[in-house]
Amino acid sequence: MPVTQAAIDRFIPKLAAVREITSKKMFGGLGIYCDGVFFAVLDDDRLYFKVDDGNRAFYDEHQAEEWVINGESPQVMPYREVPASTLENPDELASAIDDAVAVATRKKSKAKKR
Repeated sequence: MPVTQAAIDRFIPKLAAVREITSKKMFGGLGIYCDGVFFAVLDDDRLYFKVDDGNRAFYDEHQAEEWVINGESPQVMPYREVPASTLENPDELASAIDDAVAVATRKKSKAKKR
């Protein structure tokens, strides 16, 4: 899960330009938060947002790659790579962040109910 400083310098300012975000190093990658909600990850110099049925169609339309943690038994994670065109469109990026935060919030709510 390595991430270079160059990738951090490329992605974080774009996100911070449209929403207040924070980040935390984790396992060689970077966890990204908005309003204290973990909604994105930077891994292998690629940016992934959290997805579920509420926003998956957007990523399907862009043929966005899934985040896969490789190992003995690779795991597909509920995150998809943010399309390059989205990163260049502040309104679309803000909307994608809001959608990913909503996914993470829904996921948190379900976990608390259990």
